[in-house]
Amino acid sequence: MSAVAKKARRAAPRKRRAVIGGKGGQAKQKQPSIASNSVPSISTARITYLWSWGPIVGPVDDLRSVKLNGTPVKAADGTINYPSVKWQFRSGELNQERLEGIQESSNEIDVKKELIYGTPWLYTITNSMSDAARIRLSWPTLRSQDAAGNINGVRIDYAVDISTDNGPYVEVLVSAVDRKNITEYERAHRLELPAGTRWTIRVRRLTPNANSDLVVDQMIVKAIAEVVDSDQEYPLTAVSCLEYDAQTFGGDIAKIAVLMRGRIIRVPSNYDATTRTYATSGTGTSNGIWDGTFKEVYTNNPAWIFYDLVLHPYYGLGDRIDATMVDRWSLYRIAQYCDQMVPDGKGGMEPRFTCNLYFQKQAEAYAVLQDLASIFHGLAYWDGSQIVVNADMPGDPVYTYNQTQILNNGAIKYEGTRARDRHTLYMVSWDNPDQGFETDKEPVFDDEAMVELGGIVRDTTIDAIACTSLGQAQRAGQWAALTEKLQTQGGVFRVGLDGDIPKPGQVIAVADPMLVGRNNGGRIAAAAGRVVTLDRDTVVPVGARLMVNLPSGKSEGRVVKSVAGRDVTVMADFSEQPQAECGWILDYEDLKLMQFYVRNVTRPEWHQFQFEVIQHDPSKFEAIDNGAVVDPRPITGIPVGSQDAPARVMLSQHVVIEQGIAVTVMSIAWDAAPNAVAYDVEWKWGAREWVTVPRTAEQMVDVRGIYSGQYMARVRAVSALNVSSIPTTSALTSLEGKVGLPPAVAFLTTTSELFGIGIKWGFPAGAEDTQRTELWYGPANDLSVATKLTDLAYPQADYRMQQLLAGATLFFWARLVDRTGNIGPFYPVVNGVMGQASSDAGPILEQIKGQIDETALGQHLKDRIDLIDGTGPGSVNGRIEAAKDELEGLIDQIVDALEYDPAKAYALNDIVRMGQHLYQANGPVPANSPPPNATYWTDIGTVTQTVNALVTQVQQNSATINQHGQDITAQAQQLNAVKVTVNDPVTGVNATASGLSTLKATVTTLDGKVTTTAQRVDGIYLQVNPPLQGDDSALMGSEASYVGVWSVQSALIEGDLVQGQRTDTVEVKVANNAAAVVAEQTARINAVGALSSSIETVKNSVNGNTLAIQTNTTAIQTVDGKVTANWSVRMQYETATGLYKIAGIGLGLENGPGGLQSQFIVDADRFAIGQAETVPFAVTGGQTFIKAAFIQDGTITNAKIGSYISSTNYIAGQQGWILNKDGTFEINGVVPGQGRSIMTNRSLRFWDVNNVKRVQIGDLSE
Repeated sequence: MSAVAKKARRAAPRKRRAVIGGKGGQAKQKQPSIASNSVPSISTARITYLWSWGPIVGPVDDLRSVKLNGTPVKAADGTINYPSVKWQFRSGELNQERLEGIQESSNEIDVKKELIYGTPWLYTITNSMSDAARIRLSWPTLRSQDAAGNINGVRIDYAVDISTDNGPYVEVLVSAVDRKNITEYERAHRLELPAGTRWTIRVRRLTPNANSDLVVDQMIVKAIAEVVDSDQEYPLTAVSCLEYDAQTFGGDIAKIAVLMRGRIIRVPSNYDATTRTYATSGTGTSNGIWDGTFKEVYTNNPAWIFYDLVLHPYYGLGDRIDATMVDRWSLYRIAQYCDQMVPDGKGGMEPRFTCNLYFQKQAEAYAVLQDLASIFHGLAYWDGSQIVVNADMPGDPVYTYNQTQILNNGAIKYEGTRARDRHTLYMVSWDNPDQGFETDKEPVFDDEAMVELGGIVRDTTIDAIACTSLGQAQRAGQWAALTEKLQTQGGVFRVGLDGDIPKPGQVIAVADPMLVGRNNGGRIAAAAGRVVTLDRDTVVPVGARLMVNLPSGKSEGRVVKSVAGRDVTVMADFSEQPQAECGWILDYEDLKLMQFYVRNVTRPEWHQFQFEVIQHDPSKFEAIDNGAVVDPRPITGIPVGSQDAPARVMLSQHVVIEQGIAVTVMSIAWDAAPNAVAYDVEWKWGAREWVTVPRTAEQMVDVRGIYSGQYMARVRAVSALNVSSIPTTSALTSLEGKVGLPPAVAFLTTTSELFGIGIKWGFPAGAEDTQRTELWYGPANDLSVATKLTDLAYPQADYRMQQLLAGATLFFWARLVDRTGNIGPFYPVVNGVMGQASSDAGPILEQIKGQIDETALGQHLKDRIDLIDGTGPGSVNGRIEAAKDELEGLIDQIVDALEYDPAKAYALNDIVRMGQHLYQANGPVPANSPPPNATYWTDIGTVTQTVNALVTQVQQNSATINQHGQDITAQAQQLNAVKVTVNDPVTGVNATASGLSTLKATVTTLDGKVTTTAQRVDGIYLQVNPPLQGDDSALMGSEASYVGVWSVQSALIEGDLVQGQRTDTVEVKVANNAAAVVAEQTARINAVGALSSSIETVKNSVNGNTLAIQTNTTAIQTVDGKVTANWSVRMQYETATGLYKIAGIGLGLENGPGGLQSQFIVDADRFAIGQAETVPFAVTGGQTFIKAAFIQDGTITNAKIGSYISSTNYIAGQQGWILNKDGTFEINGVVPGQGRSIMTNRSLRFWDVNNVKRVQIGDLSE
């Protein structure tokens, strides 16, 4: 110790020491001791995941796409949610880097058996490929207590033996555990296996079990793993490795989910997978069309995924067929249709069909290919030489047929789809990305079909395979609905050898004169240029479309320009000259050709082909994609004709007994009409409107519960073509039914409810035919100004009127309406039934409290102030520490640079030290090019170092641009830092002073998405670490002292997310005491809405007692109209012993059940409004105290008057009234001279206008 230090120590005032003594002659009892716990064990999980056959693209957004237990490893703002997690990914290339740290493959088997002395645990390994075994042991608790009450540790010895190929056991491990722990302690041993093919492992406990309540020494064999040493690259396999310690997920293995882009597959060379466009020039094209060549990129187009699956040799059919056996040209046409952009139903556009599918199990090739083809409503089949794929999509008919080409005299056997096979509700199953890609149901209704079925719901389920878009799911449902609705007519017919041209899944056009009513097809007699001579006379209007079958086997149509007899001249040349005997058909403006979808083609005889077809309506595609209205295609010119009406309509009545009540029924009957398939019936009573009965195929309908009066009915017959006849009307017929109006309700009562009124009523005898009850109400007891409240179907007999003010008073009436529309009288007739909402303050206050607790402001005032100085994810300290550690790491990397080596070449940004200077390479540096050569090196700082001190000054600028495929990352960074460190060898004190400043800007493009970030960190800090042992100076027992002033600023633009954030922190720490002032400001806008917040926190901690004050201002708006605006001040005090106290005040504005609401909340044990000399208002202990109050309108459940209650105009003996505590009740006139009276507990007295007592009752002596 120096002389100055000794002098200073002597000059310091002496501390008074307490004098401690004890009673003589008696020994003091020794207190038991508890040994400290040993250091806990931390296990590490290292898991390898095989994702897919490679190569694949991989995670969509790096660690943001990797979720563990539902939480992304990296948050959207770049924050790492799991700092201890290490992630590696390999995309599945043939030659790819090995996974770091993966040097073995193991299969761990849970054991969880207690190891008991004298009972060894045995395990046999039969896998001859095993190189080692890893046994995992655990001790849940180790502790013992001696006779003096001291808590100590426990020692347990154990050994492991191995028997090879049934030989003798050889001891390979002897070890022991000697420790005290109250949490589980684990230990793992790797046991190398001797040469052999079979091994038996024996684990023995050498220390006997204590079997005592004072000793806890349980030993568990936790698990054993069979290990095969390997260092694998996993070629052509997309693989990842995840590593974290046991504390990260509480000792559990986390559930992993990764959003990935899948396999890189073959696509046309002229295809841009990003824009989903197909080039007509350049690479992969010839004369403006695709040349049939391929390249490899990622796509989710289902057509090219189909192509990849068919030809892949490992998981497809590539080992059986080659590329020449797949019709790539039909797939090219389908792929273009899939890539067309259509409305997504949310204001944007999306591809028509995508395939996002994870194949996880083996299945039949045919079933898998058909499932894939169903994504684009397609059909795949083997035509004898190759796989052909067709889809239900817009296109011209590939061939045409008329009566001259159809065998059996042009006969077509038509048949319709069954009515029961048509539905009104289509439940589409799809994978919802907003719910973690869980299967969701999207309903698609056919409202018109539901109306036709009378409201009947006939549902079916549709599996939208590989669908992750709500819009695509809706289109799948619409396709099913319109296909069932519009394509109801099927047919079967036979043709000759030209039946080999159309294939299943293609569309043909058919001209059937028997259905059309015109002769619109035949054979070409001759053709020359644009003139085609027909084989028969027919009406050919100019502007019609003439379709002919060409010699090559395709069909083409041209618009008719002129007609001369049978010679028809068209507007343009055909692609090849038509020939005689080729078929022709006409497509008119007012009569469209029937189009059919070929479902199946068979060959019953060698010279005949048979088609099974179903009606095709090309107008459905616009309706599916864009919601266009589908107009029926005119396919027949045969007049619909007329329908005869029924000859007679008769009315009659009869009585039926229902539950003991006689009900009069009117029967309407009529004669059958020729060719009618249904009837429309209407009836009326007196001068009322016609009432329509649902369409029926019977010849009689009943109307139940009629009233007495005159009735008429009329009936129309309906043909199979939905043609209605003129109505046949019955004679005016008098029927005896129910007489009179419905009765009044039996009773009507009300009950008070919280912010509402309950209403009940009863039905009298004879009201069984009631249809509904009408409730009327009004604020005044006047039926003439009342308003209808609601109509309630019979037999409902109660109703609750809600959302009223407390104590609100209303009057109610009710009346009945029967099933024929008759309205009964009101009840009550004049004065309504009064109802009043509850004014009980207790339940009202409880409800208000519950509503406050549900609001963001109410919850915020009760939250703990933790995220400022806490160390958990998302805390300010966490973000400051992360920024500080990053800067310290940069400085340490620079300062620890090695001395320049002349024989070594250096790369860009390499850092070397020469003397006291630091240099950074500007680019590649050849050997023997030492600093300070400015061509190769930049001076970035100095380092001055002695044995006990280090002074560093660094200035570094860097800029990098990295490109991987289409993804580019550009980054610029500037670092300025000074750091001084001193280690005093005498005192052992370590002190550091640093000043740091960094500015970093990054621009990244990933999958066409641009992300821009900028961050600035400024800070200074001082830190002193004194020794803790052997120090007798003033710092004795102290821990590190720390002072820091930090400012972190960040800005981010990513897609529709724009965010700026600034955090300023001032903090000091000495031993267990700390103080901090933190100000955090955030502004953010994204697709959901906008947020701006400002949080200021003042917090300190002394001896484990924490005191904090926080001011929070937050404003949030979302695009769906939700608003939240809060301002609050919170105070919090928490002691080391668990005492917790809060106080707060807040103003808030946010959406609630009643709409946008504002609130002012105070959270305190005592709330008062005071002045300098008085407190007029206070709330404490659940009670409210008011010194003086003026209330215009009040409702009081219970009141206690301490002295008296009086009117505001009271003058004793003259005017007003007063009720005294002593029981005296004085009543005067409004003004003096109107008489008065006084009532006591003994008498009642009256004075006239002249103040003369006129009457006295009771005690006459008063």
